[in-house]
Amino acid sequence: MHSKIINFNEPHVSGSEIRYLNEVLENKKFSGGGEYSRRVESYFEKYLGSARCFFTSSCTDALEMCSLILGIGQGDEVIVPSYTFVSSALAFARSGAKIRFIDCSSDHPNIDVASINS
Repeated sequence: MHSKIINFNEPHVSGSEIRYLNEVLENKKFSGGGEYSRRVESYFEKYLGSARCFFTSSCTDALEMCSLILGIGQGDEVIVPSYTFVSSALAFARSGAKIRFIDCSSDHPNIDVASINS
């Protein structure tokens, strides 16, 4: 069996990146709200049939937005995989929620549902 090494955080390069980066630099829009952000939002609005999509700069921002939209706060409990990036829990802990870390199942990598009530 032949295996290929997949390097962590290695970007895919298609050949147009320099042109796109130069456009961003010329327009002086380095973070959200620029032309490429609007293109991504528009693509997902059409793809999902959604009235509006919001592009965030990170998953942390997206999770914090979810916490706010859902009204997560004191007294709420949020279940998070025990093997995760810190932002998965922090986004909800900031709003005062109780975080419960649950291990994965012994036969698959998803949360062990049976351990939630224990």
